[in-house]
Amino acid sequence: MLKFDTLSLVVSLISSRQYHFLSENMTWTEAQRYCRQNYTDLATIENMEEMNRLINTVNGSYNGSAWIGLYDDVNSWRWSLEDNDFYQEGERDFRNWYREPDNYGGKQLCVCMDYAGNWFDMSCDNTLPFICYDEQLLTFKQLITTIFLRFHNV
Repeated sequence: MLKFDTLSLVVSLISSRQYHFLSENMTWTEAQRYCRQNYTDLATIENMEEMNRLINTVNGSYNGSAWIGLYDDVNSWRWSLEDNDFYQEGERDFRNWYREPDNYGGKQLCVCMDYAGNWFDMSCDNTLPFICYDEQLLTFKQLITTIFLRFHNV
């Protein structure tokens, strides 16, 4: 008798999140467009661990402010990246305000971050460097197929 036993396919997915600091000055909308065309979106920060990774990306080479992907959408702060599958519970709510937001003059609807990780609201028409976010899904496929051929004498 001939018998085939087959073991299955193993697929593992690893998500790699990378931040990219761009020193060119743009308005928030221009920066968002650039990030969406070349990366995933403006930087989305989910927790303090991500904040520290972002600060380390700049690594002391810049001491000003830069746009991130947070904006005010009718009195509700939202992230530019709208993909619901991206966020886990509570991650949309992470904020690191420093004496803000104050919406000074009623026109500060976009958010920038300073070199220390403090967030400030600012007019979206100001021009600043910006931080893009790129999520790459790395797929490692490992196919383990073992075929056992057994011949049995009956």
